[in-house]
Amino acid sequence: MSFVNEKLTILYGSQTGNAQDLAERLWREAKRFYFACKVCSMDEYNVVELVQERCVIFICSTTGQGEEPDNMRNFWRFLLRRSLPGNSLVNVKFAILGLGDSSYVKYNFVAKRLQKRLQQLGGQALVPLGLGDDQHELGYDAVADPWIDDLWKALLLEYPLPKGVHVLEKNQKVIPRFNVSSTLLQPSAAGAYKQQSIYYSTRASNEFDVAVKENIRMTSDDHFQDVRLIKFACPGHKYSPGDVLVLRPRNLPSQVAEFQRILQDNNVNIPPDTLFKITETTHEMPIPKFLKYEVTFQQLCEEYFDLTAIPRRRTFEILGQLTDSEIEKEKCEELTTAEGQNDLYNYCNRPRRNITEVLEDFRHATKNLTKEMLFEVLPAIKPRDFSIASSCKYHENEVHILVAVVRYKTKLVKERLGLASNYLADLKLDAKLSAWVKKGSFKFPTDDTPVIMVGPGTGVAPFKNFIFERVQANTARPNNCVLFFGCRNRGKDFVCEDEEKLHANGKITLVTAFSRDQDYKIYVQHKIIENAGFLWKLLSEEGAYVLVAGNSKNMPRAVRDAFVTVATDAGRLTPQEAENFVEKMEKTNRYQTETWC
Repeated sequence: MSFVNEKLTILYGSQTGNAQDLAERLWREAKRFYFACKVCSMDEYNVVELVQERCVIFICSTTGQGEEPDNMRNFWRFLLRRSLPGNSLVNVKFAILGLGDSSYVKYNFVAKRLQKRLQQLGGQALVPLGLGDDQHELGYDAVADPWIDDLWKALLLEYPLPKGVHVLEKNQKVIPRFNVSSTLLQPSAAGAYKQQSIYYSTRASNEFDVAVKENIRMTSDDHFQDVRLIKFACPGHKYSPGDVLVLRPRNLPSQVAEFQRILQDNNVNIPPDTLFKITETTHEMPIPKFLKYEVTFQQLCEEYFDLTAIPRRRTFEILGQLTDSEIEKEKCEELTTAEGQNDLYNYCNRPRRNITEVLEDFRHATKNLTKEMLFEVLPAIKPRDFSIASSCKYHENEVHILVAVVRYKTKLVKERLGLASNYLADLKLDAKLSAWVKKGSFKFPTDDTPVIMVGPGTGVAPFKNFIFERVQANTARPNNCVLFFGCRNRGKDFVCEDEEKLHANGKITLVTAFSRDQDYKIYVQHKIIENAGFLWKLLSEEGAYVLVAGNSKNMPRAVRDAFVTVATDAGRLTPQEAENFVEKMEKTNRYQTETWC
């Protein structure tokens, strides 16, 4: 009988899929050290079994204002129970890798809290807490790679291999997670699948249909960016300020056609009407519930495979095993080493080269793709969150979102297209989508407390929700709804016409910054400083909230610095006192930030 090492349980809390990717990477690597291993999300795991575990690895991201991901919340709620004895986990060894964004105040807050709580319950940390940072040029891998190396070293010290048993080589043959059997459908049978979604048979109880009522371009035709206001009909469905609408995007027809052409050019012949039946190869990593039903290859190409995904290191590990070209194999090996991460970044991340283009570059690997290996090479499309830009009380039976359509050029010939934004921009009147609502990161006050909102560009979306909620309740006033909005030109990308009317009617205060309408740049942070006296009164005397939303590059820091300046100029505080004032607001959730790259 072959040697089997200690049992490892790998649990992840993942909002966008990054923590899940890393957890699955650990699951694969654990086989090199003969560990018996299972991986799943924290909420899929039976948390009462935690006390019986010997060793648990946690990979968890932090979302919003220091909150745990959706698929970790029940697990975390259980772990916080006061009734749990302080020695509950005395026999459990653990390791935690957090994924966060250092532009947020509560950076990697979930991982830090989880570490503290596990230690309170008697758990013993195998390695120091790892804190991955999305702001790093190499992303989370800059921290994850050395942390994972240290983890395996610690685990082998704790659970050493017996004499004569050696660690397996890194590039072990990839064993597909799924078994795939297929048959070619007859035209009449294929037609029955064409109008179906692979998700409809497994929809959660909170999912519902929305239909497009309007899809309006808000920016001028000669403006470089297309920003859409998309209005959906959603009869009877309710939501609150700060909530987000979650949608499942699809690949564009042109992207599907290009992907299928590349496969055909490399003699991977899978007709679109091929019916796939998918089963799992191991219970250690169960298949997604929506793949438990038979689906066509066309459905997978449209709805499941993310054809715009930027490949990660794992992709090249697989391609390196599939290729029969020494040149390709050597290149793949370079891109999978820790030393080769700059090369990987320059090849994939910097030019935003997608998986379809990589398959065209690595033709000797692509020609050897099997149906099973497609699921290893191509990641699944993740649902996308959009801040709701309407009030269900004011805009009855409707839900609105603002979408900046992502199209840009890199050194590659083809224009880069964002998956979700371009899919949404192409939606026609009455098109139906499956959607659901969930809580966003912003926590708006439920009383009459003033709120100062800073939302340049599409960052204004969640504030539209809140403003119209107060307008409908007749509680909106110029000194309790203050909105700072910024864009390039009043005549090209101004998306606050409704708020401008409310300002004119004395309902709210709208302060605008048009950065390119004069010879010098004016941004929202400049307008904040200009209105220092008014803002300081709201902050110091009325306990106003500050909420900031938008691009994470420079704006959030500049806005925060502006509020520190407000405290020094109008509040007569010393620089340190002003910094402490804003810091206290952040800690008490009176200063909240929601940003994205």
